[in-house]
Amino acid sequence: MQKPTTIRIMLMLLYFKLLSFVVMMGWSLISFKDYASLSSSDISSLIFRIVLTLVAMLLMIRLINRKKMFPALLVSFVIFWFSLDQIQFAASIVIVLLFFLRPTREYFRGEYVAPPSPRGSAAAGKSSEGLEEETADKATLDEPDEAPATPLVKLKKEPETHIREATPEDADTIYALMRMAFEEYRTAIPPSSALEETEESVLEALRGGSESAAILYEDDTATAMVRFKYDGDVIDFFRLSVVPQRRRRGYARQLVKWIETQGVAKGMKTSRCKVRQSVQNNLVLYQNMGYEVVDQELVVRPTGTVKTLTLEKKLWE
Repeated sequence: MQKPTTIRIMLMLLYFKLLSFVVMMGWSLISFKDYASLSSSDISSLIFRIVLTLVAMLLMIRLINRKKMFPALLVSFVIFWFSLDQIQFAASIVIVLLFFLRPTREYFRGEYVAPPSPRGSAAAGKSSEGLEEETADKATLDEPDEAPATPLVKLKKEPETHIREATPEDADTIYALMRMAFEEYRTAIPPSSALEETEESVLEALRGGSESAAILYEDDTATAMVRFKYDGDVIDFFRLSVVPQRRRRGYARQLVKWIETQGVAKGMKTSRCKVRQSVQNNLVLYQNMGYEVVDQELVVRPTGTVKTLTLEKKLWE
């Protein structure tokens, strides 16, 4: 996983402190002449402080890379206590403060999603890397197609994205994102049954625990979402929705990867979804992410019929 800027700064400060500490202690030992004046307790105390500080900094670097937030935070206070000068003291304060920023917390929870690179966005029209899709549930299996490609605009600042699991209080956001994504399918044959859902039905499903959801934010604005549930050892996701104005930025792919990570964390063996066979963009996206067609079905409704494909991906054997 790519590290957020806060974590990179934290590691950079730790390496700086480690290097400056070694240099300062080495210079002190070389320049100090009167070792005979030191008692055995003074020497033991000095050695203990040197060893403890070095071990603490190396241990903290390891804990950060292994995403152990609370142990790393505790060790940071040890490093803070043994700062040798004002520069080391200031660096220690910055390190401690960085723990309380949102990107840092998301990194340690495994929820941080790096923004898509400009190169990846520029290539979206030539490959499936930037394809966006909105997937329906098992009963209706409708998914909106891609919005027409729009001219690429060079952004002054690359947007930051993060994903979090939704709560019942987010039902209105989940519902709004779904309606915006599926609105273009109101005239499809058959129309998407996502348009028949209500905010109350979404709230009831989330509150009752029959399903869960995740929301992707772009610069703190809710931009995409996916709903999912657990079925035995399978994580089944559906209604994946990206608002039309924010498509072709890799957000659907980020949500699918989040689903897979969530599945692995919960001990699920398989990730599963369903798509309309006629929506080739979505089918290509999933296949490029390692999903395979395992079943097909003809869904018959009063408003028309639709052929669907079930795709699965093994998360672990």
